[in-house]
Formats: sequence, structure tokens, C-alpha cells
Amino acid sequence: MFSFQLLSTLSSVALLVSAAPAFPGHAFPAFPKKGACKCDTSAANMNLPANQTQLVTPTTAPLYVALGVGIQNYTCSSTTLKYTSTGAVASLFDISCLDKTPAFKTVSNAAFTAWSTSKGSANTIGSKVGAANLLGFHYFVPAASGTGISPKWDFTSTGKNAGKADAFVIGAKTGGISAPAPANPSVDVDWLGLKNATGTLASKIYRVDTVNGQPPSSCVAGSADITVKYTAKYFLY
Repeated sequence: MFSFQLLSTLSSVALLVSAAPAFPGHAFPAFPKKGACKCDTSAANMNLPANQTQLVTPTTAPLYVALGVGIQNYTCSSTTLKYTSTGAVASLFDISCLDKTPAFKTVSNAAFTAWSTSKGSANTIGSKVGAANLLGFHYFVPAASGTGISPKWDFTSTGKNAGKADAFVIGAKTGGISAPAPANPSVDVDWLGLKNATGTLASKIYRVDTVNGQPPSSCVAGSADITVKYTAKYFLY
């Protein structure tokens, strides 16, 4: 289960709303359902690097193309003196209507520029970079096995899926694949592909075009947990 320290950290960066489902007693605010993006995603392209084989584009069209704006969470290992991941929290915006525009290629970078200087919530960044409605949230929940945590994409409270209890997907670590970010792997978090473990929102989830999110290369034993801002594109199939 999440620690109180992590809860306090999320609150301090105005992202508690994104973590709310993991903490009973905290509720999502009411987001407007207007302005939902209705663009065709059949030709949306992940533009994977040609020199890698780990990630393969599915043959079907994506169901959702989203911009993720949020934080990666880390704790310092006292044995390795390296930071290890304790999950992430992000708001997810619809960018399907940007797919056929020049802005689509650089939207992760543009969003990170806005996010890196913002003192407010990630929920305000999408409109600044041409993204449409808030699709939902990405966060981590206790793994079904009882050990560790699993990533969840939750669209149950926003947009056209608001009120649909099954509009979520939890990614499975089994079958998960990753590839170092091609541009700057020491700074940008890995590109990922995960399979569905639970939920009906999607059967496959990809995180690509990541910007930032990696922790410092080392830490001092006893260091406090840290958060690192990041942005990424998420393709849900």
C-alpha cells in the first residue's frame, strides 16, 4: 500500500486528484464532459525507432491516443544507493485530433516545457499544448499477487467514459517489454509495452515519446523519496 510520505509528496505537487482512486476518502473533482475529441485514430502512428525490435506496433488501430503529464516516484535503496521506482501519477489528455498536425510530433516536448515550469496541477497543461479533454488518469495500485504495484489507466470518472465502472485497464508485468528512450535514455524514462491484466479499457498499452522522468544516477542512504516530472504519449489498443 502507498505510504503516507508518498501521499504527502503527491499532494505537495497538486497531483493528489490523480491518485485519488488509490486512497478511499478522496474524491475526483467534477470535470466537464464537453469538448470530447472525436477524431479518427485509425492512422495514428507511434513512430517507433527502426533500430529496435522490442516494441512492435499492433496491427489494429489504437482506441485512444493520450498525452500523459505527471510525475515518476522514486525511493533510495540503501543497499545499491540507486533510486528505484515506486510508481507514477499522471493526467491523460486526448491528442487524437493532433495526429495529422505538425504539433503531434512535438507535443510531449511542448507539454514538458509547460509542465516543468508550472507550479499548478498537471490537469491544467493539456489545453496549453492543444490537447483536448481530460481522458482520465494513470497511477499505480497494489498488484493482484500481493507483492509490488501495477500500473492502472483509469477513465471511469472523466469524459465520455464517466460513470463506467469498467473503463480502466491494469497493465500486466508478465509480457511487458521495454526499450530505452532513443533520444536521451539517461534523462527520459523507458518506452514501454504492457498487456492487459484486468479491466476492459484496452488490451495493450504503450508508453512512447517520453520526456524526462529519470532520477539522478545515485543517492545517499536515508535520502527522502523524490518525484520527477515527465510527459509521454500513451497509445491504448
